[in-house]
This record gives sequence, C-alpha cells and structure tokens, in this order.
Amino acid sequence: MSESYIMIPFYLLIDFIGQMYLYSELSEGTFTKWVAWISIPVCLILWDVGLTHFLAPQAAGSGIPQIKTSLRGVFMKEVLTFKVLFVKWFGLAATLGSGVPLGKEGPLIHMSSIIVTKLSKAISSFNKIYVNESKKIEMLGAAWAVGVACTFNAPIGGVLFSVEITTAYYAVRNYWRGFFAAVWGATTYRLLLVWIDGVNTISVIFKANFFIDFPYDPWELISFGIVGLICGLGGSFYIWCKQVFTHWSGNNELIKKIKKTNYFVYPFCVIMIISTTTWPPGIGQFLASDISGGAQVIGLFSNFSWTEKNHTVQEQEVLRHWTTKWTGVYTSLVVYFWYQFLGSILASSMPIPNGSFIPNFRAGAALGRIAGELVHSWFPLGMSSSAVHPIIPGAYATVGAAAFSGAVTHTMSVCVILFEMTSSITYVIPVLIAVLIANGVARFLTPSIYDLVIQSKKLPYLPDLLPNTSAIYDVYVEDFMITDVKFVYLGMTYSELKQLLMTHKKLKVFPLVDHPQNMTLLGSVPRHELILLLDRKIGVEKRRHFIPSPHLKRHQPDERENIEIIPYRRRDTIKPIDDSSDSDTDETITNEKKQEVEQSIMYKEFEAPKEVESEDKREKIFKKWASGRRQRESKAMPLSPMPDRRPMSAVSMTYLEVYNQRICDLPLNEQKVWEENQLKHQIDFTACRIDPAPFQLVERTSLLKVHSLFSMLAINFAYVTSIGRLVGVVSLKELRQAIEDANSGNPPKRANREHTNNIFNSSPSDKTTEAHTINIPKEKS
Repeated sequence: MSESYIMIPFYLLIDFIGQMYLYSELSEGTFTKWVAWISIPVCLILWDVGLTHFLAPQAAGSGIPQIKTSLRGVFMKEVLTFKVLFVKWFGLAATLGSGVPLGKEGPLIHMSSIIVTKLSKAISSFNKIYVNESKKIEMLGAAWAVGVACTFNAPIGGVLFSVEITTAYYAVRNYWRGFFAAVWGATTYRLLLVWIDGVNTISVIFKANFFIDFPYDPWELISFGIVGLICGLGGSFYIWCKQVFTHWSGNNELIKKIKKTNYFVYPFCVIMIISTTTWPPGIGQFLASDISGGAQVIGLFSNFSWTEKNHTVQEQEVLRHWTTKWTGVYTSLVVYFWYQFLGSILASSMPIPNGSFIPNFRAGAALGRIAGELVHSWFPLGMSSSAVHPIIPGAYATVGAAAFSGAVTHTMSVCVILFEMTSSITYVIPVLIAVLIANGVARFLTPSIYDLVIQSKKLPYLPDLLPNTSAIYDVYVEDFMITDVKFVYLGMTYSELKQLLMTHKKLKVFPLVDHPQNMTLLGSVPRHELILLLDRKIGVEKRRHFIPSPHLKRHQPDERENIEIIPYRRRDTIKPIDDSSDSDTDETITNEKKQEVEQSIMYKEFEAPKEVESEDKREKIFKKWASGRRQRESKAMPLSPMPDRRPMSAVSMTYLEVYNQRICDLPLNEQKVWEENQLKHQIDFTACRIDPAPFQLVERTSLLKVHSLFSMLAINFAYVTSIGRLVGVVSLKELRQAIEDANSGNPPKRANREHTNNIFNSSPSDKTTEAHTINIPKEKS
C-alpha cells in the first residue's frame, strides 16, 4: 500500500498539457516553438542525470536485475537504501515527464522492494523472525507483485509476473501473500486517483471495445500465430540490437571521451535527438506526438479499420493523429514502431531511472496493428465463407503488444496483465497462442532483457542451463570445485588462527575438521566467532584480569603524585577549585607522561597478560587506589552551583581516563611476551557458535543437480566431501563459470585454485535463527 501513496505524486508532477501549452501558445515562430518543445524534456533529463549521479548512481536503470540477484541469495544492500528510493522517486517522475520512450515498471518494482526491505528491518527489532534471509526473500517477492499491480492496475498479473521473474523455484506459501499485497496496493492506488484526479469511478487503463458475439473466425488463429512468430523474431532482434549498441557505446572512443569530459554532455545529446524527433512539425507528425502515450495505445486498440473510407466523427478524430497530408496510416505505424524500438534503446543508455516494458508494449501494438490492417485489407468481409464477420485490426494490436513484450521479457504473465489493462478476455486463446510462440522463439535465440543486463554488468546470478547440452550430465562438481580449502581444526593453536584470519581477511566462514590428516568435516565456524575467540584469549579484558601484582603496585598512584583525580559527580557536589590549582593540575601531565600513556595503549588489537595472579590481589590493588581517592574526595564539600565553580576540562578528563587505563595494564614489551605465551594454547571450540550441518555435496554430483540445489535453496557455497572427508568447496563463482562453459560447449577444467576472496558472501549463521553447538571429542591424555 505504501507503493500506492508514492505513485500519486507522479501524476501531479507529470503533465503532458504543460508541454503542449508551451508549444501551441508561446509564440508563432518555428524556432521558438521548437525551443519550447524541447526545453521541458532537456531540463527534466539533465536534472534527473544530476540527481542520479551525485546522490545514488545505483538508481540508474530499472533495478530489476539487481533485485533478481538479491532474490537469488546474494543480497545487494547498496541498491536497497533510502537514498536510492529518493532518487528513484523523483528521478522516475522526471523520466516520465520528459516524454522519452521509457517505462516505469522496473523502477516501481525497485522502489517497492526498498520499502519492503526497510519495513522488514524495522519489524525485526521486535520480531526476530524477519532477520532470517528467507523471510526477506519472501517479502521481496510480494513487493514485486505490488510494483506491477500499481503500474498496470493488474494485481493478478503482478503476482504471476513476480513468480516468473523473481526466482527459478517459487515458494507456494508466498502466493497468498503476493495476492494480498497486490490487491490492496492496486485498490488503494486506483482509489487515490479517483479522489485526487476527480475520476468518476475506477476504470481500466486501456479500454477496448471488441465484439463479443463473434470476436474472430477460427481460421484467424493462424494469422494470430504468425503475429506471435513475427513478434518473437522482433523481440529477439530488439535484444540483439540493445546488446550490440551497449557494446559499441562502451568501446567507442568518441562516446567515452564525451562521457569523461562532462557527465551531462551525452544525456544532453540523446535527449536533444529524441525531443527533436518527436517535434510535431517534423517526424513527430508521423508519431502522433500531439497526444499522450496512453491515448496512443487506446487509438491502436480501436475496434475499427483505419484503411476504410467511411468513418464517423469519433473515428476521424482518432485517425487525425495517425495520418498526414502526404502519408497514410501504414507510414505512421511503421515510423512509430521504429521510434519506440530504437528510441527506447537509445534512451535507456542514459544513467537515469527507467523501464523497458511500456515502449516494447507500444512497439508490439503498432506491429500488431500493421498486421491487422493488412489482414483486413486482404479479407474485407472476413475469413468465413458462410457469413460476413469483418476483421478487427485492434485485436491484432492487443495480441502484438502482449507477444512482443512477452518475447522481450520471456514471460507469459503479460497475457493476464493485458486482460486486466483492457478489461477484455475476448481474445484469450489468440493472445495465449501468440505469446507462447513468441516466447519459444525468443528463448531459443536470445536471453531476456533482464538477463542481458545481468550478463553485461556481471552480477552474481546463476544463468540457466541449456537443455540441449549433454554437459549438464557429464560434468561433476569435482571438475570445477576448489581443492585448496582454508580450514580450522581441533587442536589448532591461537597463533595459527591469528595468522589464518590475517592472511584471508575476506573469507566469512571457515570449515571445521577434526585433524589436518583426516579432514573429517565437523561443521563450519563464522569468521566473527573466531575473532571473538581470539579476543577472549588475548584481548584487553582478558589481560586486565591477570595482571601481576608487583606491576600494579609499581603503577598505582599515591598521595605524593601531583595528580588529582576527580570522578564524575552531580552538580550539587562540585568541589571548589580556583584557577591556579586547575592550571597546575592540567600542567602536571607533562609531554613525557603523555607519550608514555599513548605508548601503553597503542598495542590494542591483540593484547593480553598472564593468568598467574590471584583475584584477591587485584581487588586489594583497587581497594588501595579507591581509599586514596576517597581521602581526596573528603575535601570536597557539597555546594550549590556557583558561577565561579567549573568542571574539569575535556582535555584533562581525557588524560585522566587514559591514566586510569594505564594503571591496570602492562608495558608494551610485557604485553608482547604475555601474548606470545597465550597464543601457544590450543583453541577451545566449545566456546563459539558452530553450524553442525553446513550444506555438503559429494564429488560425483552432476552439474544439473548442483544448479538445481543452489537455485532452490538460495545458497552461496557448499562443501564437497568424500565419505565425510572435506575435499573441496564450490561457490557461485565456480558454478557460474562451469555453467557458462557447459552452455558454450567447452567442458570445465579441473579446478585446483587458491581459495578465492568472494567464496563466502554470507555466513551460514545468517540463515539460521539460533546458535548451534556440537559435541567435540576430547583428546585422550
């Protein structure tokens, strides 16, 4: 429901009438009208680019590939922040208001995912179940449904879209939750439009009035299938063109030089090209640029033929935007298709929040309208020989819109989204047939638009396995696993643990084995638990509990020292101190003492002393120090606050705190000796949290099974064992490389590499809600 409240300001910030008013009323001069036409888009895009560049560069693009990666298990926190939400909100308003051929479904899904992430974080403060990683993934799935529902007023299609796009394996328990969120989000969104925009009732986005008695002839299913085939080829061609353009623009020296010179130059050039193209006296007269994008789609879905000669007044009003003095409807439809096709590729290269569904939907509608007009001209009385049933070109436009957008996104849920947007299920069978054919063709030729971005940005997302390759059965995990595994073992010393942690600083989890020779896997230990073990052994608190008595006596303060320690007291017991005594007190700590104090606390990361002295000696030291302090405090008398009484300065208090730490610590050289002795002890793993059942694979697990397990369980790594012995480890990086090699026909080579830094992106303890301990066998004496 939060998504609904966020979307309303878009319709208050975006107004097509403003641009048309500047164009039509400002001046009669051609150049002045051109400046008025391009001024609003240029200002909005440049403001959008600056906002994205300086506040949150992660907000550029649709955000769906990043959310897919997060749902896969690799949680990308940098794209789920309030700053990204802020930039997406205002940036998307500027993108849509500029009139460029870009959509909004991707940013809305991204925004709803951010809101859900922050809500789950807030709820987790009093309900710890929301800390669990799987719970976050479930809520993100519901956020996808809300984003699509608010975009197209399609709650059912939004849930199905989230099922298709989010993960390879969907948890059925999330189905009801997705519907609940999507229905309430879409309802609130439409009601707010009624109350704010003054709409009479809740209505569909694109109203289509098709004949219900005899919608189409059965022979028309062939033509609908051909439309699906054409849209499938067109969607694959769109993906290929986008891939080629992205590669070319990334390697072109001129474009690279322009981007380095000034961040605003390239977006300025792009928006100038697009705005000039849509200028009504120019190419814009073939694009129906004098009406909004929603009106353009409604005109394409109209249920009458544009090529007939006799039209009503309402029909002529629709045709007025799609014809000129020199050209007919076919020219306008072809130009409109290529504008949406190429313009969306060019506009999406700008670093601004944008989506790609809407321009592909419009391009498919134009392509379907062309096919419908051609079929109507070939069969003016219909395909049936027994009766007159005219062809409805608008129906072909709806079929083409669903098929083309489905081919680009590789989804079938666009059928349901179309039915909910048009409030018409008359052409259910033709739409399903066309989308199925388009999807099959597109999946065989190219990846989806979201997978293309994932590949180009090299996000940690597992690609799909091609079913026509035998490598998925012939390649095993032993062929691509890492054999040089860094581990901890029973009997390991603290010195070895310290060296292991310092050498491999980016590893988050370490496997625990019984012995370096046997390598029997007992569990896994998170890095932070090992650091706590080391800190308990040689940390500051440990050292202070076992400080030798002679050392404490040597360093404790007495009455002869010219230092007055004044503890913190309430304001009604302030000791009178004159200025001269205060200055003398501050000056008693000389530079030599300051350096000595600083040196005594320098060695702070892995410090600690001997555990040979008894606790009573330590308490005796503190009692003696406290008695001396009370004698000095007895001179203080409770007074009411007076203007000539002031507390100790911050600098003096700092040095006194450092001195208090110094009297309970060892010199630097003794610290090192004490630490070396402590590091020789063996580690007691019973004092830390251990995951007793980390995910394991056997050596002969096939690539297909490994891919399925990683996808279903959303894990980031797995240990490879042979009869309980740890022989290797495999992570997303190795698995992704093996899948790419298998899909390309190159079998992966046997991996014998060093333990990479990004093997463990998250700790297994994050996947569980409670700590586990295991029974570690004690060594025989």
